[in-house]
Amino acid sequence: MDKPTPRINSSLRENYVERTIRIAGKIVSFSGETAVIEATDHGHVMVKLNGENNWRGDFVEVIGRVEKDFSIMEFKSTSLGEDFGKGEGGLKGEARFSGDGETCSHTAA
Repeated sequence: MDKPTPRINSSLRENYVERTIRIAGKIVSFSGETAVIEATDHGHVMVKLNGENNWRGDFVEVIGRVEKDFSIMEFKSTSLGEDFGKGEGGLKGEARFSGDGETCSHTAA
């Protein structure tokens, strides 16, 4: 069985340096071998791409290691589409992660 990975936001990166994490966000930009995503707490996070990604749509979840400079070294990623967290059946309002990096709560719109 794979080792569990905590799901974090941008403000929790400093607690997970040199550890494997998951982070979801909206794609802000691509530039060569890096990308920037906007995490659930609206902080921007640099992702060092592994060259194997196939990001489509506006949203992505990245599994990777937090580097000493707080960037994320991508191991694997999943495209979450164009409307992740929007519309019927999806999250409405704002998702917030707790400080433990393990749980999240949701505030309805």
